[in-house]
Amino acid sequence: MAFPWTAREPVFWRQAGLFLLLAVMLLAPMLVNGFPLVMDDSIAYSGQGVGWIRSNTAAVLIAWPYRLIGYWALPLFNTALAATAWLLFCRSFSLPHLFVLALPLSLLSLQPLYVSAVLVDSWFFSAVVLLIVAIRWQSPFLAMLSGVLLSGHASGLLLVMPFSLLAALMFRNARLLAMPALALATLLLVNTGLERKYFPDVPRLAQTFLASRFFSIHPALLTRQCERSGDRALCDAADYVVQLKADPANAERRDFFWDIARQFPNAFPLDRFEQQHARAIIVDGLTYRPMETAIVVARDFLSFYAPQTALDFIPVLTEPMPSRFYQSAQPQSLWQSEVVRNLCTALRYALYLATASALVCGRRRLTRDETIWIILLLSLCLGNDLLFAVISGPADRYHHRILPLLGLVALVAIAAIQRKRDVSQTPAASKPDNLW
Repeated sequence: MAFPWTAREPVFWRQAGLFLLLAVMLLAPMLVNGFPLVMDDSIAYSGQGVGWIRSNTAAVLIAWPYRLIGYWALPLFNTALAATAWLLFCRSFSLPHLFVLALPLSLLSLQPLYVSAVLVDSWFFSAVVLLIVAIRWQSPFLAMLSGVLLSGHASGLLLVMPFSLLAALMFRNARLLAMPALALATLLLVNTGLERKYFPDVPRLAQTFLASRFFSIHPALLTRQCERSGDRALCDAADYVVQLKADPANAERRDFFWDIARQFPNAFPLDRFEQQHARAIIVDGLTYRPMETAIVVARDFLSFYAPQTALDFIPVLTEPMPSRFYQSAQPQSLWQSEVVRNLCTALRYALYLATASALVCGRRRLTRDETIWIILLLSLCLGNDLLFAVISGPADRYHHRILPLLGLVALVAIAAIQRKRDVSQTPAASKPDNLW
């Protein structure tokens, strides 16, 4: 007697095999390196970072696995999330036969680098996919899970809210906002709950990041605030920023407040700066040499697409790391080498080309639903880059985190191309209207 699911077993095992292959590929940089890829602040995401001024969610969520496997905990969690997101997206758009394309598209998008890192940058892709699937399937569970992941980075709220409103407008359906609203409510509840329980004394630096963006471009803003407030530490900080900016290695940096906090630990506490000075500097910065600021922002935005790929996995860190890190390839400058940087540029440009080519070739077969989702994803990608060009600066990882979303765009367009070929082979098939 045959069971009803036996006919689907080959598909299940094929997808399970592809899932495992994708997981191995996502972890390949960590395996090549001999240790998870890390940055100075990766300790805050590792599972031992409760009390740091970084991601509350990651610090608490990974705390228990960290006790078992240390720094490997977050990359393994990232891998499960990313691979599941690709599979769910293919199922939601009825593309299980194209799940195999997740491997090359993920590779071209540099996703393995950030999945293998002790960072939460790769969560953004998974959170967006889960939100899209939650909307399409009307799944509260996936919406809440998306909210948990979005709480891992402060930009989640800023990007998902306009994304959701635009989706409701384009689909002309206000009920579509139910799942995004649940995701955002979950985000706020998670952040509020974790801050009260685990981080009550950790300063929130929401305004400091933007203030730092302004005074990193215009050190005079610190001097002006020093004169207004009478806090002489700000004048010393302004002189120090000028000194830092004189170093060509710091030409593209927009985060000098970390250097200031280390240089003046007693005279320049970040919590006091957030409470007393950040807002005043932001207000002043909005009108102080606006054209010069706009030019810097535009240049930083365009730099995301420039060929000079720069990875943040530097060989020398200021934070203490386990001994295994010093035995890995990262301290040997593997991820800063010209070969790796050129390879990353080649992969990234191949993704741009593949996405553009797929859109051009498949545009006439895209359904209205697919067209809207593609426009939403592209808008989210541009919004992400613009946001970070304004508030943070040209760190490549902020652009890299949305590259897998371009892979999703290419996947949907490739499915339309395949549908066009299949329809053309059916004599009686009628051509759908061009909804592009």
